[in-house]
Amino acid sequence: MKKACTILLAAAFLITALPSALFAQDAPPPVSEMWMMVPKADQRSEFYEGLKAHMEFRSEAGDPRAWNTYTPMLGDEIDRVVVRYCCFEWADADAYRAWSEENPEVGKHWQENVDPYVESYGHYFDEVDWANSNIRGEWGPWKYFAETKFDLKPGDASTFDAIRDKISQIALNQGYATEDRPWIWATGVGGSKSESIVVPMKGLANMAPSGETFFNFLARILGSDEAAEELFAKLTESVEKQDFQIWELHEDMSMKRAE
Repeated sequence: MKKACTILLAAAFLITALPSALFAQDAPPPVSEMWMMVPKADQRSEFYEGLKAHMEFRSEAGDPRAWNTYTPMLGDEIDRVVVRYCCFEWADADAYRAWSEENPEVGKHWQENVDPYVESYGHYFDEVDWANSNIRGEWGPWKYFAETKFDLKPGDASTFDAIRDKISQIALNQGYATEDRPWIWATGVGGSKSESIVVPMKGLANMAPSGETFFNFLARILGSDEAAEELFAKLTESVEKQDFQIWELHEDMSMKRAE
């Protein structure tokens, strides 16, 4: 294994792997798995072609997971490529490892067609907090995913979680959560504590403000701007670092999923 990437993509864009019918019933399983790669600078085109061919190979081999591929749009590390699958139970990870061992030609195809063009790898899991997330109505199609990631101060996770839960439940139960305002919360597994909120978008036009802002909504529900500001201040007191990224889904380098 080559040296791991230093960036953790927490809970973004995972929802593209889920059929809409799931949200009409029970919440999906919570776990997602991600591989982050940096292609070699002088072999990026070979990497992309190899990855595309490998996704087709995995589909033909009967891979039970429909992996999706994403790239970041902001900052100075836009050479990263993420391959991700969601969602499953932890026990399903054992079954998937068994499938991989029973189909060694899949790993061999990766080693021959993709790995030669990879500079470094990173491997991560995260858990989705469906109880505080909002996905309803018609499914996607989502193309972009706006992620705000919070790296939390040591020992302050419980404080952050309590305020996050309160804000989310107000949004879910007091009229802010609609089909046009989807969001997902998730927590990174391992390492320092991090949480992310991801807003899926059909196009970049969704970045423009539309309708009542969440701050104004919260101030209206709580009775004043000061009350809303106080709640947000309590949330950010637990945050050591905050980052924002937009991730783009690449259908041509992703596997087709069953509807």
